Amino acid sequence: MADLTWAKKTLADILGEDRGLPDWAGEMVAKFTQEDLNGLHPKEREAVMSAFGRKARESRNARQTDFHSGGDNRPAWVEGDIDWGLRAARAALEDQAPGERSAKATELLGDCECPSAVGPNPGRDTSTPGTEKY
Repeated sequence: MADLTWAKKTLADILGEDRGLPDWAGEMVAKFTQEDLNGLHPKEREAVMSAFGRKARESRNARQTDFHSGGDNRPAWVEGDIDWGLRAARAALEDQAPGERSAKATELLGDCECPSAVGPNPGRDTSTPGTEKY
């Protein structure tokens, strides 16, 4: 069984989340382990974590009504936010030159089940409850 505590803490660090995360969010990334992250080249690891956090926050912030007013009324994370983060992480690994890509990155891409982060509306799709109206 995956280490859900480690997954949730690492995910919170990547997202810059200080309110804690629900178990379902940790479960979405729990198949990736500390060894997976450690097996990536530092440049790959930074690219993956940066892309994941940026795209997931972009998805969540698209639902925030007072984003520009400086309020702290951040919407709760939804499955679509994490999904778009995973897609962005995959795209970041795909952007690494194949000849320079680590064996771990190649392995993770081979095992990855999610599509790359494409499309103009991250986190806004019919499978994400609450975002179908966007």
